[in-house]
Amino acid sequence: MLKQTTVIKEQKIKLHSKIELNYQSIMLELAQNLIRKPSITPSDQGCCDLIGERLQAIGFKLEFMNQNSVSNLWAKRGSGHPVVVFAGHTDVVPPGQNAKWETPAFIPVIKDGFLHGRGASDMKGSLAAMVVAVEQFVAMYPEHHGAIGFMLTSDEEGIAVEGTRHIVDNLLERNEKIDCAIVGEPTTERLLGDSIRIGRRGSINCKITLHGKQGHVGYPEQLINPIHKSSRLIHKLSSKRWDMPSRYFPSTSCQLVKVHSESGAMNVTPADLELWFNFRYSPRNSFEKIKAYVEKKIIKYGLKSDIEWDHEAEPYLTKRGSLRKCVQSVIQKQCGIKPKLTTGGGISDGRFIKQIARQVIELGPSNKTIHQANERVSIEELDQLRQLYFKLLENLLLK
Repeated sequence: MLKQTTVIKEQKIKLHSKIELNYQSIMLELAQNLIRKPSITPSDQGCCDLIGERLQAIGFKLEFMNQNSVSNLWAKRGSGHPVVVFAGHTDVVPPGQNAKWETPAFIPVIKDGFLHGRGASDMKGSLAAMVVAVEQFVAMYPEHHGAIGFMLTSDEEGIAVEGTRHIVDNLLERNEKIDCAIVGEPTTERLLGDSIRIGRRGSINCKITLHGKQGHVGYPEQLINPIHKSSRLIHKLSSKRWDMPSRYFPSTSCQLVKVHSESGAMNVTPADLELWFNFRYSPRNSFEKIKAYVEKKIIKYGLKSDIEWDHEAEPYLTKRGSLRKCVQSVIQKQCGIKPKLTTGGGISDGRFIKQIARQVIELGPSNKTIHQANERVSIEELDQLRQLYFKLLENLLLK
């Protein structure tokens, strides 16, 4: 009897391994098909259609909320709560001029256990893992509780005005609610699951045009050089301690990202100087405070200027709740590591999703090669990610 039980267990393990390998190959094929589509922002190149067809085949209702040249897809299966949404973007950054790609950017190549190609890790690999995890989950649990959603856009790497924000606005208008949102941004630093995003810093762009008086360099008494006049302001903004770090957020920082002036000749000083600053700020600060401080210093230093502000993102934080606890628990069980909770990196569409979702977590593959030539993702890591997404669905929708 003991021998028979052992044989049955071994057969189940072999069958499970065979099924897992099948889903891995399905996921890998989908990731490759997505990479083949050169969906440079804001072009989707049919990625949403490809994913939509697969979701529709397993019972999802599709709504294309396209806006101008941006493709947006909202897909939902089931009803009631909880509503668990997978979110991501189909667009990618350009391969780069004169970038040294070892393989063509939009021809997926499997080499040394890695999938190579633009978007492999940011974030077509994540999209493939999400879709196949949901396909597997629906096949096993067709009568699951609650609902599963997909929120996809081709406008994340660009100006991000007509993408996820547009979908969220539409859902808010009809009072739809989301309980948990999982964004597939590449969050892994070294080992899958070692880091998850539970929020993001706010972001402010500021263009300051300083006005001087053009003149001959040989007659300094007759000119006002805006480049010289800018030095105190640049030093003050870049060296200021804006606030103290908190548990999850570093201190607010200011970076001078672009400088431009033009005089037309080496013996003439420019009339104007353009300075572009970016502020990444924590919840301990605000757009209003930063704006007031910059404008106060410009007045104090006697600078004639024009200022343009672009408040592109507010900070947000997902506090401890069911999703955070679930993600941490699943990662510890599946990967054997305790994930670091961070708000690092740039900005993401999580800032829009947070307006409609009670909890937002970002979990994805390695970010080591994103936006670089020879972008790639470990196939093993990608398959582990698929399994994590699947386990999250089990934990969130089967209780």
